[in-house]
Amino acid sequence: MREIKKMAFQYATQTTASTNTVTQQVAQSFKALFETSFEYPLVLADKSKASTFIPAYFRVPTRNDVSINTSTLVIFDVDQKLGQDYDDDMIALEEAEDALLDLGLEHFIYTSHSHTLAAPRFRIVIAASRPYYPAEHNVICAAILEHLDEFLGGRLLKVVDPCWKVPSQCYYIYTAHPDRQQFAISFYNPGAPADIDDYKLHQSTYGIETEYKPGAPRKATGQTGARGRSYELNRILSGMITSSAEEEIAKRLFGIDNTMHAGNEYFRDQQYPRNRPRAGESNEAAAWRSCQLFTKSHINSLKRKTKKPVDTTIVVKQSESRETMPTHDAMIKIKSAKIGQTKTGAETVLMELQVMSGEHAGRHLWHRLYGTGSHATAITISDSIKTKIAKATRLEIPAISDITKAYDMPMLARIKYKPGTNGYPAQNEIGDIHLN
Repeated sequence: MREIKKMAFQYATQTTASTNTVTQQVAQSFKALFETSFEYPLVLADKSKASTFIPAYFRVPTRNDVSINTSTLVIFDVDQKLGQDYDDDMIALEEAEDALLDLGLEHFIYTSHSHTLAAPRFRIVIAASRPYYPAEHNVICAAILEHLDEFLGGRLLKVVDPCWKVPSQCYYIYTAHPDRQQFAISFYNPGAPADIDDYKLHQSTYGIETEYKPGAPRKATGQTGARGRSYELNRILSGMITSSAEEEIAKRLFGIDNTMHAGNEYFRDQQYPRNRPRAGESNEAAAWRSCQLFTKSHINSLKRKTKKPVDTTIVVKQSESRETMPTHDAMIKIKSAKIGQTKTGAETVLMELQVMSGEHAGRHLWHRLYGTGSHATAITISDSIKTKIAKATRLEIPAISDITKAYDMPMLARIKYKPGTNGYPAQNEIGDIHLN
């Protein structure tokens, strides 16, 4: 990839949106620009009292397209409203962030004055690799919009304000209404600036010749939108994220979509542009590509929402308590395994495990695996744990009795709290073995 040099960012400001007189400004870096007016919100009931900025540098201090010299930023204003036919497919800030991070673009996002949780409204600001001229503006911004929307299933074109096509468009700085201040958010992510020369080569007309026009609302079948097919697929993904590889998750989601939604598959629904075949691509290949993009984007989003990293520092000490532990993640190891049979003659292995990290280091817990002769569900659950232990320790463990091969090998696991029932006390067991 061609090396892109860091540069200062030239832009302009206005005291209010009602004036066309601009003041030229320079930020020494894209992050410095973010820290100037977009890191903390200006709390105002009336946003018209806030200043505005223009992502361009002017030859004369008058805001119009003719006066622009160059631009150094790309901005998209996401303006979502309740009651539109895209309600079920609204774009969250985190989803836009996912796509930008997947593209590796340096950017910041901030909520607008009218932002609410029910109808997210925010602006995406992307750094440019070089100043570009008004004549280049639309083709460059269209290419970036198209690239970004590939990761968002075509939904961005539905909700982006077409004002991005106006080079001299002004935007309010980061403001929040006093009643909605708790919902205001902004964040900066490092990366590479958008390669202007590369995007220009695409000669894209995305969003220029075709604007999204709301049509008749889709029938509320319960099988579309955030609470339908995609919601269910994301729920399944969430349960697999720490114990399965990305490719494994994608394959499972693809299989579930093909069976659970047979005849109305989410990844084959061509109302979403991401699912539509490209030149020379079959419908099957397009659906699989869409599934892979969906999986990657949602995995990245969930990982970033993990606020507190797990302390995996190995601590060797004796147990200081016999109390049941709360559900948490920690390093564990298998200390011993008792191979035997249940009263009905089914194969079983009782593992003794020890916590090796965190505040509960040294504590013990027990987990039983079930084999041949046991109930099918118990065997399935046990096989899943056995397989994940094998992957975590990189060992061949074909049968539950081979679990002894994994003695004293640290693994990251979810230690689950299991409440007591029918007179039995509460206890701990393995909830999952984390592989990522």
